[in-house]
Amino acid sequence: MNYETILLHEALRLLIISIRQKRQHTQQSLSIESGISRQFISQMECGKRVPSIDTLSQLAIALKTNISSLSVELDRIYQHLIWQSQTKQGDKNDDLPTRNAAENRNPSLEYIRRTGGLDKP
Repeated sequence: MNYETILLHEALRLLIISIRQKRQHTQQSLSIESGISRQFISQMECGKRVPSIDTLSQLAIALKTNISSLSVELDRIYQHLIWQSQTKQGDKNDDLPTRNAAENRNPSLEYIRRTGGLDKP
């Protein structure tokens, strides 16, 4: 698997987490609304499974948004991850403990929270 594919999978994972939390759903409530098992939602959020377009469509309906809004948000997250990885490669002179602490806070999710995630329909 190439690096861009890995970043795309990570962006999908972050998208599902952020929109679910923004819409104040638990995994269980999203499961009930979407008809997708809670276990599958958990696996998507952990990065163990990648949703199909049909699954994303089901999630979009349950989250009261549309697939085009999801794709715009997915692209935004993906572009941020690319920028973030390029920045890390350029900062080889950073203090290692500081960089590790920043990485442990999951800056991608922090970015999504700061920027407000998906707009409400």
